[in-house]
Amino acid sequence: MATLFIFISFILNAVALFAIILLFMRQNRLHEIKKEQEKLVADMEEMMTAYLAEMKEENEKFIKEFSSSSPAEHSAAAGQASSAVTPGKSAPPDRAPEGAGAIAAPSMQRIRAAQVYRTANKTADEREKISAEEQEAPAAEQALADEIVLLKDQGLSVEEIARKLNKGKTEVELALKFADAGKNS
Repeated sequence: MATLFIFISFILNAVALFAIILLFMRQNRLHEIKKEQEKLVADMEEMMTAYLAEMKEENEKFIKEFSSSSPAEHSAAAGQASSAVTPGKSAPPDRAPEGAGAIAAPSMQRIRAAQVYRTANKTADEREKISAEEQEAPAAEQALADEIVLLKDQGLSVEEIARKLNKGKTEVELALKFADAGKNS
C-alpha cells in the first residue's frame, strides 16, 4: 500500500513539474512579445520624430522663401485669399502695414476658413467629384509605396530613391518601414 502512495506521489510530482515548465515557457513568450512591441514602438517614435523634424525644416524653408519673396507676390496672394473669404468683401488685415505699400499676408486660419466655406457651398455633383478624387488618392499613395519598394529591390539606396521620386529621405524610409511591417504581419 505504501508503494502505491509513493507511485501516486511521483506521478503527481511529475505532473506538477510539467505544469510548471509549461507556465514558465508561456511567461517567456509573453516577455518576448512585450520586448518586440516595445522595439516597434521605439522604432515608430524614432521614424515619426525624424519625419516631423524634416517637416519642420521644410516649413522653415518655406517661411524663409515666403518672407523673402517680393511684395507683389504677397499682394497677389492676399488678394486671392481675401476674395475667397466673402464675395464682394475683403478680409481685414491681421496687423497694420509695417511700411508704405506693404500688405499683410492673411493668416492661415482665414485661408482655411475660406476653403471650408467654399467646400460647404458646393453642389452635390462637386462633392461627388471631390469624394471620387479623395478615393483615388490612397491608390496613388499605394502606387508610390509600391514604386519605392520596387526601386529598393533594384538595389537603389534611400537617398537615390528620394532624389528620383522627388520625395524626402524620411518619407522614403517611412514607406519602406511600413512596407516591411505589412509583409511581416
